[in-house]
Parts: sequence; C-alpha cells; structure tokens
Amino acid sequence: MADNSIGYVAVYDDVDSALADLDALGQLHDAEVVGKYDAAVVDQEDGKAHIVKRVDNPRVSLLPELVGKGALPSGKLKDTANELDPGQAALIFVGDPTLDKAFDETVTHANKVAKQGFDSAADDLAETLRNRATTS
Repeated sequence: MADNSIGYVAVYDDVDSALADLDALGQLHDAEVVGKYDAAVVDQEDGKAHIVKRVDNPRVSLLPELVGKGALPSGKLKDTANELDPGQAALIFVGDPTLDKAFDETVTHANKVAKQGFDSAADDLAETLRNRATTS
C-alpha cells in the first residue's frame, strides 16, 4: 500500500454483519469502484483472537505479512481482536484513498467506526477505535 493509505476499523455485534460489509467492499472492488486494499474480519473464538477471513486485493505475497511488514500483519489483527468484547467482530481494512467513499457506502451494519490516515499500522487503528470511535 502507498504511504497515503487510509485505514478503517468497524465493530459489529456479530461476525455475519462484518462479513456482509466485507463482501460489499469486494463487490465494489470487482466493479472497479475501489482500488487496492487489504482487509480482515476478526473476532474471539473460545477467548482467543481469531482471524475469520482475510482479503488482499490485489493478491500479494504472504511473506511480508508473515514477517510483520504487510499492511495488516496477523499479529496486529490479533491485537485488535483482543480488544473486542465477547461476541463482537471487527472489520479492519487499509487501502487506497478511493476507499473513503466506498467505506461510507458499504459499512452499514457497524456499531462503531474509526477512520485514520496512516502508514500501515493496524495497531493505530485499534487505538483510534478505543479512543475516538463514533457510534453509528
């Protein structure tokens, strides 16, 4: 992702709502409305952080993520999942600035939303969500 990437976190009461918004984002990508993005839905499973689904568009090598240098490293996703209450899920994604309008149009099921311009630090999103999230 470029240095001008935009990051988002949306919190949901259930995984299905988070997955529905992730699918809506994918449809906008397929329609070429939005550009490059990395996204994941996370929750807690049996009290442990769990990555429910990941999407990388365009598909990129997993190596950068595995060594902690990707846009959404697994460790950072799990850190965000650990911030959730039991039963909650979060949709986390970063991407080109074209996502801003698409985010507003597609994320319709979330209880809380945080947006932040950043340089690929998913933990910054979790902190933003804790400190400045707005209720939708």
